Amino acid sequence: MSEGHVDCDVAIVGCGPTGVVLANLLGGLGVRVAVLERERGVYAVPRATHIDEETLRNFQATGLIDALLPHTTPFGAIEMVDENGRVLWRDQVEDPNTPHGYAGSCFFDQPAFERILRGGLARYPDVRLHEGVDVVGVDDDGDRVTVRAKRSDADEQLAVRALWAVGCDGGRSATRDALGIEMESVAPKRPWLIVDTLLKDAADAALLPANFRYVFARERLTIYAHGIGSNRRWEFQLADDEEMPSRERVLGWISAFVDPARLEVLRIVPYAHTSLLATTWRVGRVLVAGDAAHMMPPSAGQGMCSGVRDAVNLAWKLERVLAGRARVELLDTYERERSPHVRETLKGTLFIGKRLEAGTSFRRWRRRQEMRLLAAVPALRDVARRQGVRRPPLRDGFLDRGSSSAGLALPQVDVRRSGEVHRFDDLLGYRFALVVKPGALSDGDAGWAAERGIDVWRVGVDFDETAGRFAGWMRERGLDFALARPDRHLFAAGAARDLARARAAFDRWLA
Repeated sequence: MSEGHVDCDVAIVGCGPTGVVLANLLGGLGVRVAVLERERGVYAVPRATHIDEETLRNFQATGLIDALLPHTTPFGAIEMVDENGRVLWRDQVEDPNTPHGYAGSCFFDQPAFERILRGGLARYPDVRLHEGVDVVGVDDDGDRVTVRAKRSDADEQLAVRALWAVGCDGGRSATRDALGIEMESVAPKRPWLIVDTLLKDAADAALLPANFRYVFARERLTIYAHGIGSNRRWEFQLADDEEMPSRERVLGWISAFVDPARLEVLRIVPYAHTSLLATTWRVGRVLVAGDAAHMMPPSAGQGMCSGVRDAVNLAWKLERVLAGRARVELLDTYERERSPHVRETLKGTLFIGKRLEAGTSFRRWRRRQEMRLLAAVPALRDVARRQGVRRPPLRDGFLDRGSSSAGLALPQVDVRRSGEVHRFDDLLGYRFALVVKPGALSDGDAGWAAERGIDVWRVGVDFDETAGRFAGWMRERGLDFALARPDRHLFAAGAARDLARARAAFDRWLA
């Protein structure tokens, strides 16, 4: 048996959405990366269908957003209907005031996204993707990590030696198992069945709802998603002791919506709604991310979104540590920031699930009444929306705790520079940015920023706004400066006099 060796800075196990975003970001930072993926090519059927506005912004950080956006379509409305199809509650999923520069959630074509993101790796000569390899071991000797793998189609082993490794290898993570990381169960498993289909005739789209639906059927809760293009998905809740239904029975369930003969059935598979959180996200030189670190039900569509947040949070921290510009303890802030955020997001997902699932006739009756009440009372609907859709700011980690704005998102707006209009993040890039009002920055501050690798952007000098929203945000909060991390969370923001404190807080972590 032959054996190959690869040396790199970071080994990434898994090339799903989390791993491929992480690889693109690290590649853009000049880090040497090896990605090991068990499958050859992209899985042809979408596993995730929903993407929120923050995650669109996170994908933008890869520099590929213009290629990705054509593979999205607005999410539209969520409807909750009774067993007779009567709408109990309808909610439009859009927010023109989001700080992220996108108006709301979308359906997206996951296979298309992954193909584009994998193709984006070719931009970086120091990023190599190894497909068709199974990881069989992860060894950390304290100075380096060796990820051992074998090729599935050849009598060959591969040893990848890296300074750091990140397991992005899904819910059955071999990396997590090798580290002995346990998963905390936040809620019991719930059995479900997923059915992915394609419309045989695009004209048949008119026969089905053009939005997302929860159907409160008497026998079981059913989810319908129209997806993108010809994709149509159904999800059926199963009883805890229910056997896997036959194909004929499942098609009978779908016939309540449309004639199954009009559909090409891509897959019918059972899966479990799990609510799991890793007890630790880093052991020595190995970290976990995405489903390897957390799993949640799809009720709020936050599973993949949370994994992409992991990647955007982690990449710049790894690069800073590798470059010797940060203490290794910076990597501990990854878990301190992401684990509480995921837990809060998971609570929102469970809040939705608990109100939708109903195993008895009384609970089904109560569910209908709750939905009618929410539809009739806007104030209650707003409370329910906040409980179910949770986007907490960062509260701990790499932040200036003396700044009340630390942990919030830097707003993304359209800006004009040299006569051309840009998305703000496209100008800033995946780097530290210090955005200041003219006159708020001393020569000493500017020198400090340059030494720390922080780009300075002066409002009205280095760029102009097209709508005035950013200046309004600074004015409303009384800000003269905003120091944003590469993941666009604010490290600090405040009046000019607060910058000295922010500098000192920054230097305690980075150099």
